[in-house]
Amino acid sequence: MSHRFQPGEAVWVELCTPDPERVETFYRSLLGWTIRAERLGATTYRMCGVDGRDVAGISDAAALHGDRPRGWITYFAVDDITRSTRQAVALGGELVTPPRYLPAAGTGAAVVDPFGAAFGLYQGESRAGVQALNSVGALCWNELDTGEPAASVAYYRSLFGYTTRQRGDSPTTRPYTLLMLGDVPVAGVLELDNEWPNPIPSKWITYFAVASLDDAVARVAALGGQPTVGPVDSPHGRLHLVKDPGGHTLCLIQLEDGLRPDHDSLDPAVNR
Repeated sequence: MSHRFQPGEAVWVELCTPDPERVETFYRSLLGWTIRAERLGATTYRMCGVDGRDVAGISDAAALHGDRPRGWITYFAVDDITRSTRQAVALGGELVTPPRYLPAAGTGAAVVDPFGAAFGLYQGESRAGVQALNSVGALCWNELDTGEPAASVAYYRSLFGYTTRQRGDSPTTRPYTLLMLGDVPVAGVLELDNEWPNPIPSKWITYFAVASLDDAVARVAALGGQPTVGPVDSPHGRLHLVKDPGGHTLCLIQLEDGLRPDHDSLDPAVNR
């Protein structure tokens, strides 16, 4: 297995939805995904790929996470998932999906942080995580939108050992904090107020790269989704928050440069 992902890095994203079939067509058409079914106990896990590389998953909310949480979940790499889940709870989080071994992958768990944002912990074994970053249709950034930025940052720093950096060129006028592992930016924390739609509780937002933001936003509406906030000019390209037909929020960005550094090796062979 490749060890390219450090503990604390965002390594996987999963859409947890009560109606996977409804959103499957949307993402196929919007992001060019191919989707294959993998058995997971009594349910089906939809593995989503671009050019033969795994980029995301779609799960049945009731079957995998007890019908909560719903929406896009960001999973962070850990070395010891039992220890990390205990720490996540001890710091004030709620464990909603205890560690579960996923065949041909690793062990995952889902947690809700003290301010309501759902996230995952993942101890990779045969599958380290996503097999593409920053390319069209693939993950490129993960961002916590929260009305409690200071306390949220303190929680994730305690859990993952992050350092922080303030970014003065945020996509909005709101303060923006980068969560760092050494010199590597891992995720962002956006402070919300009444000038920006404030999703209460806090929420992790998944960013996907698109070739043309205007074309992608037009397709969102045509496919039954809803453009919400944007377009917004950011230092890394124009972006737009949208909702899929299930009401789940994501962010589309026409990248001008990578938000996350590309890893040296994203060869699918190392993850299998």
